[in-house]
Amino acid sequence: MASKGRPFLVVVAHLLFIKFVTLINPQAVDLDAYKKKLEEAIKIYERRLSQIIWRALPQEEKEKFKHDKPVSYVDHKESLLQGLENAGWPITYDEVMLLEDEILTGLTYLHQATELQAASREEAQRICPLQINPTKEQKRKMFDALKGKKVVARSECTGFYYPGIVVRTITPFYALVDFIKGHTEIVPLKFIMPVGGAMPCPSLQVGDYVFVRIRKQLGDEHYVPGVIIATPNKADLEDKLYTVLKYNNRKEHCVRNGLIKISQRRYTCSCLCIYTSMCKMTYYQTRLQVKFQEE
Repeated sequence: MASKGRPFLVVVAHLLFIKFVTLINPQAVDLDAYKKKLEEAIKIYERRLSQIIWRALPQEEKEKFKHDKPVSYVDHKESLLQGLENAGWPITYDEVMLLEDEILTGLTYLHQATELQAASREEAQRICPLQINPTKEQKRKMFDALKGKKVVARSECTGFYYPGIVVRTITPFYALVDFIKGHTEIVPLKFIMPVGGAMPCPSLQVGDYVFVRIRKQLGDEHYVPGVIIATPNKADLEDKLYTVLKYNNRKEHCVRNGLIKISQRRYTCSCLCIYTSMCKMTYYQTRLQVKFQEE
């Protein structure tokens, strides 16, 4: 399904990785034009993926979105994957991931091209500092509100939220996050939540939606969605524990600094993300079992 788009990104990648253009662009590649083509390709891939999934969905699943035209895969990924799951995967999960991987590859190359431009300007400034003046576009790019911020962000692998630090914002919709547990992912901004510092700490009541911190014995921690079902007893000053009913219908007791208040929409979306990740694991395990039996 993604074979038509693959040659373009491979050629583009080749241009970028000719010795990474020695990091100062000695071959004078027009990186602005290159980035523009990448952005256009990414939009085409996103639109194509949205259309392919929309055509594969049965009418009853389409009606849930209340749209007559294909909805954006980027904005409705979890719901669309859930629709495909409900329909018995009319197109395979692997086919969907092929195109999604192309989109992420394009975003990665776009990020690298931006870094290359910055390196080129720094080198030119070092060689001839008086002749280089930052443009308005450069000044605008210097401000990255999330860069270096502590966050909790969703991992595509599990659907859980993990602590991390934003390396930088890549596009208006994605950021590169360095997770504390040891890996880096490109994460949609809507799945990133700043924490720490002067962040508000609203009071919590029964029925509020939260992310509850789960700590493992080895020091790893992550956050899962839940609902407050009991608050500390105000008459007992020693009682500081909230009781949370987690997404899997299990209870968790946690102090206030281990809870992050969220909206009902984020709660629902997070539960769906976790379910989708579990479906992926089940899907691959089933395929492996079938393949093993065939052999």
